Amino acid sequence: MSHCITLGNEDMRKTLVRSLLYIVLLAGIVSFASCKDDDYGAIFLSLSSEADLDFTDSVLTLSPYSAGATFHISGGDGMYVITNPDTTVIDYRYDGNVLTVIPVGLGSAELNITDRAWNRYTLQVTVAYPETTYTISRIEGVVRGAELTQSQTLAIQRDIESAPLVQAGGKYVFTYTDKEAASGIVTIYPSASTSNMLHGIFTQTEDTDQTRIHIVLTNGSTYEFILGMTSVLLPGYDDSRTETSPARVLMQDVTETYRSLYPALEKAYCVQHIPGEAL
Repeated sequence: MSHCITLGNEDMRKTLVRSLLYIVLLAGIVSFASCKDDDYGAIFLSLSSEADLDFTDSVLTLSPYSAGATFHISGGDGMYVITNPDTTVIDYRYDGNVLTVIPVGLGSAELNITDRAWNRYTLQVTVAYPETTYTISRIEGVVRGAELTQSQTLAIQRDIESAPLVQAGGKYVFTYTDKEAASGIVTIYPSASTSNMLHGIFTQTEDTDQTRIHIVLTNGSTYEFILGMTSVLLPGYDDSRTETSPARVLMQDVTETYRSLYPALEKAYCVQHIPGEAL
């Protein structure tokens, strides 16, 4: 009786071991299959609107007055978790299909998108006032006066070209701090060097085919410029020497600076040329 019980227990142990081996093998197969199923691609963002937004290589720049940027999320396992560590700079809305990034304040922040397959996408967002930079390629004095002698005309031209506010290689950087992009802060680089910058504020108004810009520097100096095409601002001007198109300029009327010395002077302009697209 005792011998029969021993054999029965041994058979049961063998059966149990085989069952455990089968379970381990099956778990391995299932685990392998799960790993293959979880091999999802990377997460991507694509702009869903045709708005003129600065978005390149996971870096987005927004104006604080912008309505935001709308994206479609793709890739990964589709189960996205979105985190926004700095809510003082940006906020977001996600409805399960469309992601909208909304500016809140000036600064830089990250928006992280992850999924259960350990994929991660980081969107770098900068909220900043929009800027426009005008780099000056050359300075030209334009003098009008039928009664001026040739030597007087050349003397005025040389004087204008020798002492402009910004020399060739310098630039104006306009930072628009209002929603209408009509006023803000200006930083002026008188030469190609970044030293000796001038700072001030500006306002601008749009006229037909031209923009009038009024600048007040921190030292109290004021300047009036007109931004436009040479063909509009200076009718009859010969721009055949230019190698770029369109030919835009910042033009300053300096007539009153020279009229006391040259009564026959009709008009004098300091013309600061802005390079356009190469022809």
